[in-house]
Amino acid sequence: MSHDDAVCAVVDRAHTAAGLAVEHVRTVPADTAGAALVIADRGARQADGDALRAQPVPVVVVGDDLDDDALIALMLEAPVSHLVEDPRDRTLEVASEKLASGDVWGLEKYLEPDACVAERIVRSELDKRRAMDEVCAWAESVGARRAAVHRIASVVDELLMNALLAAPAKPRAVLRWGSDTQTLALSVLDDSGTLRQRDLIDHVRRARRERGRPQPANQGGAGLGLYLVLANVAGLVVNIAPGQRTEMVCLFDRALVSRPRSLHVFAGA
Repeated sequence: MSHDDAVCAVVDRAHTAAGLAVEHVRTVPADTAGAALVIADRGARQADGDALRAQPVPVVVVGDDLDDDALIALMLEAPVSHLVEDPRDRTLEVASEKLASGDVWGLEKYLEPDACVAERIVRSELDKRRAMDEVCAWAESVGARRAAVHRIASVVDELLMNALLAAPAKPRAVLRWGSDTQTLALSVLDDSGTLRQRDLIDHVRRARRERGRPQPANQGGAGLGLYLVLANVAGLVVNIAPGQRTEMVCLFDRALVSRPRSLHVFAGA
């Protein structure tokens, strides 16, 4: 849904590449049950927010940003679960492919096909320290600047800490990382599946409100951890199988963009 022909053209290209047919409309259709997803630009979101909130299929908002309180309010609940600030961003195509196929797992989807991905199992604080050292050494070896390495280290620390705390009786997290010419990506998978979209968006709202001066969270370790992750990434993807597993995929721009330009929450099996 867009009144902007330029946005329509970009959406067409992205979804043709994903093997999807696109129908352009000016307002929310009465019946979208047969669609894989609905894409709306900022103007459509502002005009038809209530109709988007009521959709039976996932909604992707493009050309918008997380500085808008109305967008934050809309994303507190599904199905408005995806934001892509620039519709030319490859994450739009990846999101569409994932929603159409149902295959949501893995950071490889955000990297070029020939990218190498490494993996480490983390079960303890000692494992975590060794994993952080390994990831930082890798980031330096692929040419990441010092500021980017620092951000990556902070994110790995927070995600692994939260993953290990999620299952204290049998802690286990899977850390993976890889890069291509534009993006450095890392992911942490745990066996909890307890994170909700509302929790994530609450932390986005909190990060905006506190502007770099985080106050103590009332939600355990994940509160401050998610806050710090959001402060250090260019893109955040959360894949959730409720009650089974959660995968946090963090994207870092080699150009040192350090605020979320894309945010996605996927429900997987």
